[in-house]
Amino acid sequence: MSVEFSNAYQEILLENVYAIIKQNFIFQTQLKLAEESGKAKEQLQAKYDELAKMYEMAKGQVIEAAKFKVELEGTAPLHEEKSRLQSALNDSMKKYTALQKDLEAKDTEIASLKDYIEKLENIATPSKLKKLNPEKFAEEKPLEQPTSDLFAIKVNDGSSF
Repeated sequence: MSVEFSNAYQEILLENVYAIIKQNFIFQTQLKLAEESGKAKEQLQAKYDELAKMYEMAKGQVIEAAKFKVELEGTAPLHEEKSRLQSALNDSMKKYTALQKDLEAKDTEIASLKDYIEKLENIATPSKLKKLNPEKFAEEKPLEQPTSDLFAIKVNDGSSF
């Protein structure tokens, strides 16, 4: 082998080693970038899965909310009916209390009039009372005492000898 061949061989060998090392570095860099992008892809996939689960839960909550909305719309007439009944009850209670107060006032007036009538009856003579209200005094006839004591002598009445 000649020196030229050996130099060329070593030159080519050195170029090939450089090319192989260069390719190795490029390949390792690509591997590292692929690993990082794989990790990023895995993280994105995990986030996507999490968001998909949250989306499904939100869909379920939207369906439940729609059911509640339908129920609430169904109870709106009941609320209106309750309000109507409550206002009617309040009105009737106001009327009841007003009538109760009026009744109490009338009762006190009747009681005062009865007291006044009693006082007038005590003042007036029985003969005038019989003329004004004969029915009341017709029932109150005095009981007659038995006649068995007709001939009995009464002491200190002034009629004896």
